[in-house]
Order: sequence, then structure tokens, then C-alpha cells
Amino acid sequence: MKHIAISLVAAALAWAVPASAQSSDSRELDAAWDEFQQATAESATFLRQHPFYRDAENQASAYAYLASLMVARIEEDLVFDGDFPYFRVLDHRIREGGDNPDQRYLMATLNGGETYRVWGRLGKNRRLDFQVYAGDPYVAGGGRSASVLSFDNLKVKPDGTFELWLSPDKRPGNWLENPKDANQLWVRQIFSDWRSETPGDVHIDRVGHEGDLKPVLTDAAMATRLRKAAADLRTHVRVWPTMVDARYLKRAANTIGEPFDPGALGGAPGRFMVSGNFDLAPDEALIVRTWPMSGNYQGIQLADLWFSSLEYGNRQTSLTGDQAARSADGSYYFVIAGRDPGVANWIDTTGRRRGVILLRYDGMKEKTFNPEQYPTATKVKLTEIRKYLPKDTPVVSEEQRGKIMAERRRHVQLRFDN
Repeated sequence: MKHIAISLVAAALAWAVPASAQSSDSRELDAAWDEFQQATAESATFLRQHPFYRDAENQASAYAYLASLMVARIEEDLVFDGDFPYFRVLDHRIREGGDNPDQRYLMATLNGGETYRVWGRLGKNRRLDFQVYAGDPYVAGGGRSASVLSFDNLKVKPDGTFELWLSPDKRPGNWLENPKDANQLWVRQIFSDWRSETPGDVHIDRVGHEGDLKPVLTDAAMATRLRKAAADLRTHVRVWPTMVDARYLKRAANTIGEPFDPGALGGAPGRFMVSGNFDLAPDEALIVRTWPMSGNYQGIQLADLWFSSLEYGNRQTSLTGDQAARSADGSYYFVIAGRDPGVANWIDTTGRRRGVILLRYDGMKEKTFNPEQYPTATKVKLTEIRKYLPKDTPVVSEEQRGKIMAERRRHVQLRFDN
């Protein structure tokens, strides 16, 4: 129906404006729009032909993934502008690249080599990290992480306000390099205690142009943006399932890998990540054991094979160190399963058989991860999980689970509905 509606609109416009009356720029604009439509169709074909699509559980989510990518590319390439920057939000509408349920991502388009001022006020979020990208580092040969300012090094005034400068040359105070090839600023607001933590505010201005009048978008400029959106859509739709297949599914099912620094892949430098995958029958569960580390944030989440986070506002598909129950032996035992086993640290697969497991550790003082505290994974029968869990594992009733879910939803509303 969507393609039919678009075609009808296009036909009406073609009827209303005779070809002889169109300028070369407007014909180029029409061609660019057609290219964006073609990129959408090609992306859908790629997904339908992908091996993941053979499993019924990955079919509806394939179109949800494509829709997320379309929203992101429309915002990033068609709407937002480095000359007149605003932050766009990667929220529950856009589930891309193993998006973290504990983060509120803010992204701004930059003109490389220019000067920007970022300002705001801390909320009750656990961390606030800044990263400048030059290109797309998660695409092979596509770019790099140009500069980073972590929350640990952010200078904040007593009233919670802060100011950060982006420029090609170093400045005093909070500063990030904005080299000539830079194109994006990412801000990660990270939450750990969803019951009490809420976001602050972050804003951006292009220095020296605060009073400029934004020009009307021309046909030629819009055509350029449409072609970029088409090219980016073609790239992004392939990169994430390809990464999942190459990095996450090459290891044995129901296992967890060793911690690694994701900075080289475009992630936040200074963070440790651990990844794995699950493949569980309805009567099976995976018990993941982890230990509390020295940082101020750690979390575990599930994602589908398109590398989109599973629903986290209305399902318990993730937990942080603050949300999870810690056993007397000092560790956390997470139970990954498709049905609620009545324990505190249940991670809901939403009935999905296969998926990705991601763990993150931020703000750690150590440069290396203690091998004795590498996470472990054990597959068991769902009916036998009590045999593998400590005796002090808290029992969660249906009523208690309902309260937990209400708290999760409320936090996501406060995080994004403003």
C-alpha cells in the first residue's frame, strides 16, 4: 500500500507539471527521488534473499529493520544539516547497529573543520560521552573515530551545566577535535537505574552563525541529499546482518566470547564489550554468569539477527548492574529464555529462537579484563534452572513482574517522550 500511495503521488505530480515546463534541476530532483525509491526496493530484495529471512521469526523483523533504516537515513541525510545543526535522537523507532536499551543516543551532522559549541545540563544519567566520527567506521574502509571525550574527563560546573567546543585546533576546557573529514557528533546518555535516572539536555550551535537565516532548500540541494540517502540506505542495510553473520554467529551457539575494546569498530573507546549468541528451543534456557566490575555502568541485552535491539520498554530484554539481583557469591546469574521462569534476572527472548547477546562495561579503571571474571554461558532445560542457580536467587511473582515492567515503560517514556 505504501508503494502504491507513493506511485499515485508521483503520477499526480507528473500530470500536474508537464515535462516541457520542468527545469533541469527539477528533473534531476525527480530522478533522485526515484533513486531513493529504487534503493528502498533493492534493500527489501536484499533482505528477502538473505539466509536469515528463511526463518519465519526474522521476516517481520526484517521489514521493521528496513523501516528503522529508512527513518534514520531520512533524518540524517534529508532533514539534518551541518550548517544549522540540531541533535536527532536514535530512540525506540530506530533500532540499528546493536543499539543499547540503556542509552539515549543524540547525533548531530557536522561540517568538518568548523567550530561548534555544545552546551547543556546533566540529568540523572549515569554517563554522558561524546564522540566525533569521520565517515562510518563500522563500514569496511568507511571511516574512523576522530576524537572522544568521556564522561570521566568532562568538566561540569557545580550547577550541572557544561560547555564543549568542537574545532580543528585545540581550545582550553572541554574540547573535541573536529578534523576536516569529520561528519558526525554522537552523544551517549547512559542510564543504569531506570527507576530514578532521567536525561538532561544537550544542544549544539555552529559558532559564528547563530543568527544566520537558513536558506530555502533548492531542487539541486534536495537531489543531492536524496542520492546520499539512497547510497547510505544501500550500505547500511547490508552492514549489520553481514557483521552479525561474520562476528557473532561464527562462534558456537549458546556461548560467550572474550571481552574486547569496540573502539576499532566505531564503538565507544575505553569500553569493554562481550558478545555471544543464543539458539534455544522453547524448553531451554541459557544461564549467563557475570561479575560486577570497577566501572560505573554495565549491562546485558539481546538483539535479533538484523542487529536491532529487542523491544525493551515493554519487555525485559535487557538488564543493568543496578537492575539485576546479585547473588551471595558476588556474581550475577542471568536467565535467557522465551518464558518467564519466575526469577529476578530473566532476560526475555520474546519467543525468538536465535539472537545476539551483548554485554557492555563502561568507566572501568583497569586497562585489561580479569580472565577469572570473563562471562560464562551454560545451556540448561528451563524446568531445571533451579539446579544451576544459587539458592539465594530471588523469586519474582507475576504481580512483581508487572510492577517491574511498568517501571521500565515509565522510564522509556521519560527518556524519549519530550
